[in-house]
Amino acid sequence: MMKSIKAQLTVWLIVGITVILSVMGYVSFSTSKAQGEADYQALRTALQERLALSLPHGVWQLDDQYIQLTLDAELGWQSLIAIRIKGDAGLNIGRIRDSRGLRDMTPTEEPAADDILTIPIVYQGKEKLGVAEVFLSRSDLNAQLRSHLMESLMQIVLLDVLILFMMSYALRHFVFHPLKELQDALDLAASSSDLESATFSVNQKNEFGDVMHSFNRIVARIMDDLKMRTQAEANAREEKEKAQDAYRRLVQTQQTLVESEKLASLGGLVAGVAHEINTPVGISLTAASHLAAVTQQLNSELEAGAIKKSDFQNYLATAKESCELILSNAERAANLIHSFKQVAVDQTSEARRDFQLEDYLHEIITSLRPKFKRTSIEIQIDCEPDLLMDSYPGALSQVMTNLLVNAVTHAFDESQPGRIEIAAHRLENGYLSLTVKDNGKGIAPENMGKIFQPFFTTRRGSGGSGLGLHIVYNVVRQRLGGSIDVSSALGEGTVFSIRLPCIAPSIAPKEGS
Repeated sequence: MMKSIKAQLTVWLIVGITVILSVMGYVSFSTSKAQGEADYQALRTALQERLALSLPHGVWQLDDQYIQLTLDAELGWQSLIAIRIKGDAGLNIGRIRDSRGLRDMTPTEEPAADDILTIPIVYQGKEKLGVAEVFLSRSDLNAQLRSHLMESLMQIVLLDVLILFMMSYALRHFVFHPLKELQDALDLAASSSDLESATFSVNQKNEFGDVMHSFNRIVARIMDDLKMRTQAEANAREEKEKAQDAYRRLVQTQQTLVESEKLASLGGLVAGVAHEINTPVGISLTAASHLAAVTQQLNSELEAGAIKKSDFQNYLATAKESCELILSNAERAANLIHSFKQVAVDQTSEARRDFQLEDYLHEIITSLRPKFKRTSIEIQIDCEPDLLMDSYPGALSQVMTNLLVNAVTHAFDESQPGRIEIAAHRLENGYLSLTVKDNGKGIAPENMGKIFQPFFTTRRGSGGSGLGLHIVYNVVRQRLGGSIDVSSALGEGTVFSIRLPCIAPSIAPKEGS
């Protein structure tokens, strides 16, 4: 809702002048009150001195007429209501002024006074003859102050009315009427489709005329700027289309590189697991071949009828040892194949399923054992039991694989001993905390803000692609619905802290998109 400037100016002026006049009136009222009180106290002191000098003689002489004349003379002061003289010999004389004039006071009469002055009557400074009670009232002083206050209030009201009238006329004639004409002209210019016709014909030689001249200059400048901006917008649209096309190609290239990084990681996993499986399979093959040769020899001796009990016992011992070797190495190979199969299937698919986090972490570490076999790095898992997740195990496997491989590549020098700790525990509101901590070299402070950026790597010449942690960041946030932070200090290692929901979001965009 629009507020009238005229009304606001008028209100502010009235309020300001009212405040100023009120302050001045208050100061004047306070001064008058203080002066009235000072005059009252001065007259009170003078009255006390006069009565102390004049009354002892009359009381000593028991001259009632003298005392009465003295009291009547003092009762001319409007603030003085009554005076009573009490003597030691039973003297009790009093005079009071009321609506009936001056009269004698009765011995029991108590005038309505707000100030009572008691004056001792001492004759020749030695003998005390009695006391004089003087009854005073400030009602007359208060009446004068009230009258002064009312006069000030009337002045304030009259000045406010006068200023309101003058300001209303002046503002309407000199400001708001020309302003209304200017507003009508601006509305006409705003509704016109042709800016060249939206100019003023200036016929005022005042500030508003200057404003119109300035507006005409602004219109001319806007016309020039509009032509330049039209051409600039056409150029910008063309450049925008080029930039969008380049961005689309860049996104496609980045997605291709991300997928290549995934497949390269899986290919490395296949080669490592194949090499790891080769040992137990070779041992099993050797044990089976040895068992077959011994069995053939025993069969030949049996057909020739030359078998001995000791030969059969040696065969049984050899068969038992060979079976144990075959069984243990076949079981080892089966475990490797199971872990590789589960992790590989999860990494190449986006299937969602329930899984125990602790068991799955061990499967990931088992599948990565070939990469850590020739290092002195120890991996420890501290996971809260029965931590069930309904999520995407392939995405989680990719995150953990990239973090662990990144630690092996960047945190430790070749053959340097080290430790990687993986910890997981429940949080509130259905979330869990997953941390990967190493005691390696740490990250330089200038690189902390870049590690999740695509193509950033400190091992560019050593095979680093700069996509590992970028993939981790996208997968955690977009696929798993979580967040990831990193803290590090040079020489003290690095900690990746991941916060994940135990139940992943139902719909999540593809990472890297």
